[in-house]
Amino acid sequence: GTKMFGIGGRAFTRSIERDLSIEYSAAERLKLNFSSSEDHTSDKHKSVAEALEKTCGVWVSGVELALSEYDQLDSLPHQILLCGGGASLSKLTETLGQTKWYSTLPFTRKPKISLINPEDVIGIKDLTDKVNDHTFITAMGLLRVGLDTIQQQEEVTASSSLKARFDRILRV
Repeated sequence: GTKMFGIGGRAFTRSIERDLSIEYSAAERLKLNFSSSEDHTSDKHKSVAEALEKTCGVWVSGVELALSEYDQLDSLPHQILLCGGGASLSKLTETLGQTKWYSTLPFTRKPKISLINPEDVIGIKDLTDKVNDHTFITAMGLLRVGLDTIQQQEEVTASSSLKARFDRILRV
């Protein structure tokens, strides 16, 4: 199944913007550089980490809530795939990997968290070769849903016309 909720990259940027009292564009740069930063001891890095931590807690609660909606299942699959720009934050995968957020959900074992890759979206190929990471997966997923919907409509139309032909034949 797929679940989406509106706590993504912008929410984390806004948290940094608010906590550090800086412009949105500066907060966005700090967020984007946070995971690749090598200086984890600077005061600025610690301040960004604290700002991200607040929103990360809300985000993890959103993950728990989204997964709890699969209440018709005896157990949840042990692999969770993340996508979107916010998924680039190492803080998210670290938090999911280092906490017991999953303990109240019906997992048979600790879930494995990873990022979904474009080649994992079946039936959609990027002919531009510009989609090379998880940030465009949402758009690719919507394309997949659109294709599935069109195919289902075509199948219904085809089966309806086939049924009509059989009905005409059987009326003789």
